[in-house]
Amino acid sequence: MKKFFPPSFYNPLSVVGAIVFLFNIGLMIFLAIVATVSKHPKPYADLIILVLLPIIIFSGLVLVVIGVVRERRRLKAGGLIAQQLPVIDFNNPRHRILASVFGGGFVILSLLYAFAGYTTYEYTESDTFCGILCHSGGQSIHRAENLSYSFSPHANVGCSTCHVGSGVKYFMIYKLRGMKQLLHHLTDRVPKPIPTPVADLRPAQDVCESCHGPKYQFYERLEARKYFLSDTGNTQWALDLLLRMGTAGLKTDRPPKMHWHSSTTEEIIYDASDPKREVIPWIYVKRLDGKIRTYRAMATAAGTPDPKENVQRRMDCVDCHNRAGHFFHHPSDILNILLSTGLVDPSLPDIKSTAVKALEGNYRTFDEGKEAIRKAIMDFYRTTRPSIAEEQKAAIDRAIAALQRSYERNYDPLMKISWKNFPSNQGHRHAPGCFRCHDGNHVSEDGTILSKDCNLCHVLLEHQISGQKEDKSAVIHQLKYPHPVDIGNSYLTMNCSDCHGAIAQ
Repeated sequence: MKKFFPPSFYNPLSVVGAIVFLFNIGLMIFLAIVATVSKHPKPYADLIILVLLPIIIFSGLVLVVIGVVRERRRLKAGGLIAQQLPVIDFNNPRHRILASVFGGGFVILSLLYAFAGYTTYEYTESDTFCGILCHSGGQSIHRAENLSYSFSPHANVGCSTCHVGSGVKYFMIYKLRGMKQLLHHLTDRVPKPIPTPVADLRPAQDVCESCHGPKYQFYERLEARKYFLSDTGNTQWALDLLLRMGTAGLKTDRPPKMHWHSSTTEEIIYDASDPKREVIPWIYVKRLDGKIRTYRAMATAAGTPDPKENVQRRMDCVDCHNRAGHFFHHPSDILNILLSTGLVDPSLPDIKSTAVKALEGNYRTFDEGKEAIRKAIMDFYRTTRPSIAEEQKAAIDRAIAALQRSYERNYDPLMKISWKNFPSNQGHRHAPGCFRCHDGNHVSEDGTILSKDCNLCHVLLEHQISGQKEDKSAVIHQLKYPHPVDIGNSYLTMNCSDCHGAIAQ
């Protein structure tokens, strides 16, 4: 029988390599077709198709080459072939066929690996890779991170958009760092909880400000908030707050509203004396008008260490909005949301205080936590209010289900995740937040103090506690809308666009 390939190919190692190569090429094509027609993401199948199978295919080729080299050496040693390089003669039809097969195969494989490489790059930047493959499943790192992300204001923003951003430099940095983190996971050396804040996070100016423009947020924002007290009746407390977002104007030396850090300053550099960045003894502020101030904490001004002894940080969005995509809510806030939306019935006596205690329990697993929450709620009503336990059993069951879902989204007993280890600096109710600097204790050389005045950032328009009749609202006068130019009362009957939408002649 005439052999199609050179004699050196016919050895066990090369034959095994060829079988591995051909089988996995077919398997890769088959799985790619299945993944394409599938309606649901399959992260592990993608990992096999894009990473594992190309490696096995390449390994098969390596085996073929090694087998050919070894067999050629054996044949040379036995004098079965001449000590010379093979000659390719394109006048020989057999050589032309072999050259066409190997050349075409090389081109196809090159295109295949180029496609697989680019698709692998896209896959490693996808939410499927980050959220489902890495940050999901019972024993994964930060399972709660992916859950909280899916319910956050940034749920439609890709993970890599914020955590990596654009550019080859940061792609390489974060993927190499990810390999280190994967090694820690495989060797069970991941710290629990993972330390925050992340010291080497990409600057927010490169990421956040590609969508957000805090320098141009000129308008104030009205927010109506509902809170519930931890009393027997779960008394509702409603607040109307006017949030003073800030403008780009330089009208006063007083810090002008929430976004003064970005709207009126060129840069702010601060020094934190603790890893959590909660103790800040020194702040350097350079305003857009060129004016520079350095603030020091009054209690430590005399003995404040040289800021150069600690790592200085340039302030950016993440210093306040540190949980923008991954909120782990305080249990009181969780109950405020559930009660205000009706997922937990406010008519259940003492439900807020009881539920907060249940959520804050120290549990070892998710199942243990969910069962303990169910038991705590049921035992409370059975022992203290048996009539409620019977009459409102359906409402209690709905409350338990809502609390169990909230527990899964905001806690992770395996990684020791909760609001305590991952506090939000956006505000100041459950963590120092704003008061790390705006505590009335930081003073500059000219005597300017970073004030703690509540009205600098928000104005209370109204607050009302359920059941109280006295008026707690701010007086806002409704005025008749004026027209800047006297045109009589015609503007009351005309559409604005009749004049303002016309092109001046």
